[in-house]
Amino acid sequence: MADSERSKAFIYKKFYGYIKAVVLRYVKIDIEAEEIINESFVKVFRKLSVFEQHEDDEALEKTFRSWMARIAVNTAIDMLRTKKQMAFIDDEDGSEINNLSVNMATSLEANDILKLLDGLPTIQKTIFQLYEIDGYSHEEVGQMLGVPESTSRTYLTRAKQKLRSLYSIHIEKAQIKS
Repeated sequence: MADSERSKAFIYKKFYGYIKAVVLRYVKIDIEAEEIINESFVKVFRKLSVFEQHEDDEALEKTFRSWMARIAVNTAIDMLRTKKQMAFIDDEDGSEINNLSVNMATSLEANDILKLLDGLPTIQKTIFQLYEIDGYSHEEVGQMLGVPESTSRTYLTRAKQKLRSLYSIHIEKAQIKS
């Protein structure tokens, strides 16, 4: 096996879990997630020559991971867009969502937070993740999803309202159990 192929195999094995975690934030169907993961690695390998390397090993790995994550996110968004899984029409009109405050006295586990995110409509969840978790601007989110920047802002606001509502329901259920 050539050194280049060995290097690619090393990168794939070392970062597979990380890329899978990134992709699973956007796609829950295993077959689609695997397709996106593999397509992401193909893109990473094609674009390796344009990756700007750093002298410091720690900085190199961090920037490489974030560079790969960005490729994976873009690949996931592209697939969602082409499969037209994003419905830009919500089932709710928002009138039942009150401006709820979050009580920081209760603690949520990571799995609880992920379940709350899964309760969002696909477009809201995607925009929330891109903006709040991945750090993209509304302009970048709009470009990635092919929507106006104002639409990104609107859906982010709705996502936050829905998360507050879901959080409130979660807390009520927890209080009933105790």
